[in-house]
Amino acid sequence: MSTKPLDPLLARQLKRLSLSPELEQSPEWEKFVAQVNEHYVHMADDRALLSRSIELSTQEMEDLRRRFESQRSSLVAVINGISESLGHFVENLQDESNAKVELARKLQSILDDTRASDRGVEVSGIRDNVLRVADQLISLLAKASTHATVRKELEVARAVQQLLIPAQATIEMQQMRFAGHFDPAEECGGDWWTVAPLPGGRALVVVGDVTGHGISSAIITGAAKATCDLALQLTSDTLTPSRLLAMMNQTLYRMARRKIMMTSVAAVLDPAKRTLTVANAGHPFPILVRNSITHPIMAEGPQLGDSPRASYEDSTVELHSGDVMVCFTDGVTELENERAERFTERRLRAVVQRTAAQGAPRVCSALVEALTQFRGNHPATDDLTLVVTSVA
Repeated sequence: MSTKPLDPLLARQLKRLSLSPELEQSPEWEKFVAQVNEHYVHMADDRALLSRSIELSTQEMEDLRRRFESQRSSLVAVINGISESLGHFVENLQDESNAKVELARKLQSILDDTRASDRGVEVSGIRDNVLRVADQLISLLAKASTHATVRKELEVARAVQQLLIPAQATIEMQQMRFAGHFDPAEECGGDWWTVAPLPGGRALVVVGDVTGHGISSAIITGAAKATCDLALQLTSDTLTPSRLLAMMNQTLYRMARRKIMMTSVAAVLDPAKRTLTVANAGHPFPILVRNSITHPIMAEGPQLGDSPRASYEDSTVELHSGDVMVCFTDGVTELENERAERFTERRLRAVVQRTAAQGAPRVCSALVEALTQFRGNHPATDDLTLVVTSVA
């Protein structure tokens, strides 16, 4: 029999069965008992190792739990501090630079406080991730604020533009008919137009296009229109296109100091004297259609607001029955389609020649149809303004 002591569990089981290692002294029995005893010993060792492993794991989990519990207050402070800082940032979006400085200061204070108390990699990692999310929220809030400001500015500019054009698309005076169209782009460009009666059965037509976009351009447009209205009230008897442009130029120069300028064309039609007088300030030449033949009305001058000493000259041509004059902004001829092709003045002339005999309203609607069809789904990048005049 082996001298190695029996495993206690094996000894008890043999005793329960009334067996003993000494019951039979055969070598086979001794070998069998020795092998079984070896197996029991190994099982006992495995159980002891497993128990120790479980005990160690339990102890490590408990240590981690206590560590997390001890640092949970720090993590809550980080989250609450970030929430408070973001709230402060939102409340001070009007002064975005100061709001960002204050937010950065608070976050740095939170980071220093928690860094001094944190000992665990896990909580530090969570803190860093939360701070990273906070930084992304700051960027999103800043972009949202900028977008909202721009949208508000564009809405104001659009409202100003709508007030600067006649409420009626078609106007009749004496022997003349006027038809206008104004289609603002998504970003306001500052186009405007007006038609006004003058003494003696005459009529004034003005089209303007301010450089730049947004509320500042809309304000300059309003100033130009106000100058035009004032000139009509004070000097309507002697008002000429060149004098009107000179007055508008002085106003724009004093207000904008060359930061914003405007192109404009002004025309006075006199059916009694059968004359058409035009002055131009850097604007596309109006087109005169007579007997289905188009003629540009040549008149040149500097943009409004470019120089306080700018002067303008009147160009006068005969006015015949059946004549059609088309004034437009460069947004019309420079309108692009999906293939990056421009509408061009050539296409404009073709439409006007084809419809001139039908009067101003039909010419205007035909031009709008042609522009819409040409553009397709491609967005316009500038305002589209047309004023068509026909003489009976």
